[in-house]
Amino acid sequence: MYISINGKLIESHKACVPPTGEGFMYGYGLFETIKVYNGKIYFFKEHMERLKRGCEILNLELKIPLNIIEEYCYKLIRKNNLNDGGIRVAYSKNKDKYCLLITTRGNIYKEEIYKKGFKLCFADIKRNPESPLVRIKSNNYIENILSLEKARKKGFDEAVFENVYGKICEGTISNIFFIKDNVVYTPSVSCGILPGIIRNKVMNIVKKLNLKLKTGQYHKDDLFNADEIFITNSLLDVMPVNQLEYKKFNLKRNFITRLLMEELKKLYR
Repeated sequence: MYISINGKLIESHKACVPPTGEGFMYGYGLFETIKVYNGKIYFFKEHMERLKRGCEILNLELKIPLNIIEEYCYKLIRKNNLNDGGIRVAYSKNKDKYCLLITTRGNIYKEEIYKKGFKLCFADIKRNPESPLVRIKSNNYIENILSLEKARKKGFDEAVFENVYGKICEGTISNIFFIKDNVVYTPSVSCGILPGIIRNKVMNIVKKLNLKLKTGQYHKDDLFNADEIFITNSLLDVMPVNQLEYKKFNLKRNFITRLLMEELKKLYR
């Protein structure tokens, strides 16, 4: 398996990053995870636009042109013979220089997982919606990792954050949607969420289908009283939810979720 560091392909076990750089010591950087399907990178432009906005927030200068980053990505997926999966583009500070690290991984979301659905619980950690870090994919991802690990130890697949005001935010690796009386709901950016690329795609599909879409501030009870719940991210796309804490959902009745799953698949044809 190879990785790319500043455009140079290196065997992963031989690669290293500067141990005294701010990226390694403080997590001073950010990343994007992008879908690869049938050897093609999807929504690269949207991901890089978000990366650029994140760099501005972190006072990082993105010195590598986006078309060059895209070339690096395609060279790596060809070298690793990656057909379906994901590519991770990380950019971090190293004193007066920068490090562009690109890695790949295979697709872990198989058809049987979508048929079964995900189990969700609530995270103990509360999000601060005023923090600039909630709207970027910072390399300092420890809150997400700890919350996800704790959820998995309890038998769940994902954990949902609330903010310090008791409003639903997002999952550790996903954005969250719920459906009640044929209306699609999702927390607004003001709650303290990362506005996901697939979140935006799904919202556009909802509008295209002339379904009602509402963004706002919601509580736990709104999720528990929902008819359907699903989560999204760039690798799993739309994942049905079969359980939230103690409450189970009948996936044979998640008609809108399945409709959105099928409509999203059309973007990859």
